[in-house]
Amino acid sequence: MNYEKKVEVLKKLKNDAGTHSPSPKEIVSSLGYNPIIYDFCFLSNPYATDLVVDHFHSILNNKEDIFSLLESYPANSNYVANNICKFENLMPEYMVIGNGAIQAIDWVCNGWNLNKLLIPIPTFSSYYELLNKDYVFNDSFWLKADLDYKELIRNADQNNCDSILLIYPNNPTGEAINIENLKSLIKNLGNKKLIIDESFSHFLSNYNDFKIFRNEVKNNNVVFIKSMSKDFGIAGLRLGYLYTQDKNLIDYAKSKTTWNLNNFSVLFSEFLINKEFIEKYEQARIEYISNRDYFYHELKKIEIIKVFPTQANFFLIQFNFKEYPNLVYDLLLKYGIYIRTMEDKVGLDSSYIRVASRKKEDNNLFIKSLLDYTR
Repeated sequence: MNYEKKVEVLKKLKNDAGTHSPSPKEIVSSLGYNPIIYDFCFLSNPYATDLVVDHFHSILNNKEDIFSLLESYPANSNYVANNICKFENLMPEYMVIGNGAIQAIDWVCNGWNLNKLLIPIPTFSSYYELLNKDYVFNDSFWLKADLDYKELIRNADQNNCDSILLIYPNNPTGEAINIENLKSLIKNLGNKKLIIDESFSHFLSNYNDFKIFRNEVKNNNVVFIKSMSKDFGIAGLRLGYLYTQDKNLIDYAKSKTTWNLNNFSVLFSEFLINKEFIEKYEQARIEYISNRDYFYHELKKIEIIKVFPTQANFFLIQFNFKEYPNLVYDLLLKYGIYIRTMEDKVGLDSSYIRVASRKKEDNNLFIKSLLDYTR
């Protein structure tokens, strides 16, 4: 297969994947080999993933332990919720554990029977995919210098929305409104519902302030949703949660949780109450944020791109698509670097890419490769 044909195959894979990126397995199957050496598409903290892998390896070191995990039924979701709540300093009676955040998103969309959700774009696609047209896009909120909650309330009122979505920090822009704005948004909700997707919250520079804020929220019209895969790199474990004081929504979600977890996710939740693991994770989180901020500093030096500041674990980057129309595919085939094109994101186009922040040495390699490619 010649180079041009490989590019054509990759473009078709992306087109077929819709609002998501092709999986590495699909790429390998189509090309006949794996071109991915450095994955800047997957969003996680690789330092935390190393920590999780080490803990699994230290525990599952013989066949009997693995046999036990595979043969026995898992603990119920309340057991996992208790462990996560101890780690996050939350109240277990307000938490329901899902098979990934996508299950929690489904519970909220259906359990709240949302009629019209205000969705600031560009953002994570699963919400509007699940809602089947019961939403309104707000395209004037993100990517502005001043993120003001009043814009959301005003737009929700104008479009008769019964609910508002806020990804915090937002994917794919990496933005986060300040906590005072969050408090004002909740105070002025009225009867509207508010979904705060906090999947990337561990990457906030003021994460400890966010935790305090979250514990102070007493409004039944607010729900927090979280994917655990972003913090720890454990997408394969399928672990997420919703957190709310709305008893009706909690009861609805719990009615859907029969055997929705597995023993590996249960075991992971036990790491979260291990003092040594907690201390090492906090070190990994702080190290990651420091490296992310350094990555931003270095990316800003590259004149041919515009990099947006972030409070998440990735960067939204704009480049000259007319000059480099195959940048995404060339970086993969020539340098082994897998990044995410934003051509499918509502509110963006092919001139935007999303680049995950990885370990410091990988970030440096990305910069070197991009400079070499555009030289």
